[in-house]
Amino acid sequence: MSSPPPTKPPRGVKQGRETSGLLMSVIRTLSASETNEQREKERAKLEKEYKKSDARLDELVAEHAQEIMEVMQKFNSVQAALASWGQHTDAATARLTACRSLLRVRRDELRRLWQDARTHHHALHMLTIIERVVISERDIRDHLSRGLVLACAHSLRSALDTAATTLSHVSALNTTRAHLEEKKHELVTVIIRRLSSALYGEAAPLTRRMSSRRRTALLLAELTKSEEVTDAYLQDITPEFEASLTEEDKTFETTVMISLEALGVLNQLKEATEKFKVQIQDELLTVIESVSRRIIEDGDVEPDVPDVPDVPDSPDVPYEVVENSKPLRLVNALVEQFRACAARNKRLLQLWRAALQKHKISDSCLHTEIHYWSAVQQVLQLLLTDYLQIESVTLAAARSTSASDTHSELRIADYFAKKRPQRREKLFKLNVGVVPTVSAVARRYPLVCRPDPGLLHVLLPTLHALTHDIEPVVGGECSLRAFITDYVRSGESERLASEARASIEVAMKAAAWRERAPPEPPSANHRLVFSCCTAGWAAVARCALAARRCGASGATHALRALPAALAALAAHARAAHQRLQPAAPARAAKWLADDDIVRFLQALPNWQAVVDPNSASKNEQDLKQAYEREAEILGSSLGDGAVSRREIVGDINALGDLALLCESMDWLASNIRSLPGLLTAPSGGVRLTDKLREDISAAAAIFDEISYKCLLFLHLEMRIQCFHYLGQPAGGDDDEAGGAGRLAHALLAFHEHAHNVMAAGRTAYIFNGIGEMMSAGVVWRWQCMDAELAGGTLATLRHCLAALSLPHAGLQRAHEYSRLLLAMPEPEEIIASIREKGAQFTELEYLNAFKVIAARRGLSQADMKPHLKALASALGHVGVTV
Repeated sequence: MSSPPPTKPPRGVKQGRETSGLLMSVIRTLSASETNEQREKERAKLEKEYKKSDARLDELVAEHAQEIMEVMQKFNSVQAALASWGQHTDAATARLTACRSLLRVRRDELRRLWQDARTHHHALHMLTIIERVVISERDIRDHLSRGLVLACAHSLRSALDTAATTLSHVSALNTTRAHLEEKKHELVTVIIRRLSSALYGEAAPLTRRMSSRRRTALLLAELTKSEEVTDAYLQDITPEFEASLTEEDKTFETTVMISLEALGVLNQLKEATEKFKVQIQDELLTVIESVSRRIIEDGDVEPDVPDVPDVPDSPDVPYEVVENSKPLRLVNALVEQFRACAARNKRLLQLWRAALQKHKISDSCLHTEIHYWSAVQQVLQLLLTDYLQIESVTLAAARSTSASDTHSELRIADYFAKKRPQRREKLFKLNVGVVPTVSAVARRYPLVCRPDPGLLHVLLPTLHALTHDIEPVVGGECSLRAFITDYVRSGESERLASEARASIEVAMKAAAWRERAPPEPPSANHRLVFSCCTAGWAAVARCALAARRCGASGATHALRALPAALAALAAHARAAHQRLQPAAPARAAKWLADDDIVRFLQALPNWQAVVDPNSASKNEQDLKQAYEREAEILGSSLGDGAVSRREIVGDINALGDLALLCESMDWLASNIRSLPGLLTAPSGGVRLTDKLREDISAAAAIFDEISYKCLLFLHLEMRIQCFHYLGQPAGGDDDEAGGAGRLAHALLAFHEHAHNVMAAGRTAYIFNGIGEMMSAGVVWRWQCMDAELAGGTLATLRHCLAALSLPHAGLQRAHEYSRLLLAMPEPEEIIASIREKGAQFTELEYLNAFKVIAARRGLSQADMKPHLKALASALGHVGVTV
């Protein structure tokens, strides 16, 4: 009978204690028994339990005997099947081992055959590759002859890669590899030259006319040009695109893109970038050479150049501007081409940066616009050094004394040394052994004209415009402006001063103070001046305009030449004044040396009217009183002494020269005062320092002083001549009026000279008030005249005043004095009239009248003494005693 299979107890149900546990319990019990009896009991108990277990086991075996028998039979059948399959497996293993041996033999044979075939194939492939590499040189030459640099680069790159990888172990190709490397360097050189030609070689106005297709291609290239250039912009640049372009279709942009792509194919983009940056200055020098030769070849053709501002159109212009415009043409052409190159360079940088980005190369090696403009400034500095004859030693010495400053641009010496500067010294300290001389540079580019430092001012307007374009790019003062400023400060200011002094010295020769001409530029207040003054002012104006043309490039330093030129002109003017103005014993010269008389004359309203006509008072009554006061003071200064012939200037030409000198000095003073306005003009003006303004004002004051001295001398001379001629006795029957006729002749002769030379205001100052002076002279000399002679004198003087267009009112005093003496009153009557009506004449004039009355009436001095006391008592504080 079968019992149900054992089942797994449910989780958490504890199984009963095992028999082994019971056994251990028994053993512990036995060991814990203290007596044998207890042990016996325990042993009996164990035996009893053992018998029960043995009986139970027999029951179970008997119960499951059939199942055990079936299991044993199945076990035996399985064991027999496994033994049979083991035999079959051993037989299959033996067969497989035999098959493997046969396959190994066949595989070795097939491998040998495959290796032979592979060897033949590789040999044929290597021969094909070698032939391709060898004939690649011919393809490269063919592409270069057709101008296909990109196709040439691809062929060369393929040949070089094949020779370096596949054929690297072929030693027989070492010569070919070397030739290919040479071709690579030659191609890179050709591409860089092609880029340089595209950038620098396209002159602005071409002599040949472009075809319509060429113009259309350039227009389309300009219209389709993208401002933002990325590496995707260069994806379509392939050898096929290059081959499809004709000469009419090629533009600057396509040439640059193809050249850059060719450099990228050759893995020479970075090296070419460095080489191109180094060659910028050499290429600009080549541009100067080509432009110079073109101007020399076109020397007979009249160029269309802009006018040079502020250049005096005069034969005395020291710069060959009118006859020789080659330097100006050269600089204008260079600046125009440099600007065009700058625009192309800006586009070139965009394309080059995109090419570097495409080939995963940093653009830190790429030159910038600052590098380009720095090179432009350096070559222009070399050009100026040659044409201006700048001495390197002079500049270096002058620079060493100035304040040191730093600058980020390369120096000229560093460029020609072809190495990086080790230390930063003062900018533009040109070494004698490095800067090429004129003869050395002339071998690089010819000079279009004779070097002359004065050419700077012809070229400055163009250079100023260029520096204004450069400085926003470099972010501050450019080195070209610093170079010009340094040159102006170191040598040009002194050269301008020396040139101005030399021109003034030549113009101011003693013989030149005889020639007269209308002023240049014309003046409304001046008719004629000495021609040497015009030439002297032209020298000063050239100096001022030359300094102004320096502008921000050292105009402040160049203006230091202006005070020197003005000082030279003032020195010659003083010397001329000393030569032309008559000296003692001329009475006018003595009076002019008297400070009291000069201050008195300059304090009168008539002087203020001529010095400052806009603000001076022109009240007729004030002027009449000034004339009377002047006649009184000057007459009293003579006392009783007569004016001799030696004390007047009888040469009318000397007076005419002095009048012309007065006008010339006044013209120079007015021109000098206009210098600040000329220098600070809105178009290209400079800022003047207070010191320079003071120097200009001081120079103008010098010429004003000379002009005033001449005017005062003439003013006094006319009055002294009144006293001289009116004090002369009659010379015969035909000279009934005595010296009045000679006075009228002298005054009219000088008036004719002065009227044609002097301004109306200065002529009026000299002659206005002459009637009062004549009246004073007549009164002063009345005691020497008889009645008929006095009447004739007054009539002659009236005719003279009418000829001079002057009023007769000035002779009213002489008429009244004449009536007084002709009436021959008693002294008591004169004293009574004074007490009733007041004094009409001065005390001196009354005294002279009393002398005439006493002489005519035969009165002695004792008889006249009471009358003189009564006269003094009557006049009191009214009379004037001089």
